[in-house]
Parts: sequence; structure tokens; C-alpha cells
Amino acid sequence: LEDNQLQALTADTLDPLTELKTLGFTRNRLSSLP
Repeated sequence: LEDNQLQALTADTLDPLTELKTLGFTRNRLSSLP
């Protein structure tokens, strides 16, 4: 794999994970509100 391909694969994997973490974090904060 070339560096560009590797970076593209990593980005494709990390983006959804980051979005899921952000969604979970937001959901936790919302559920902790009164």
C-alpha cells in the first residue's frame, strides 16, 4: 500500500468512529440534563 492509500483507508475508518463517539458523547450529555 502506498502512503496515500493507507491514509485514505485510515480516514475512512476513523471518521465513522469519531462521529459515533461524538454522537454518544452528545447523547450522554443530553440524558444527564434534568
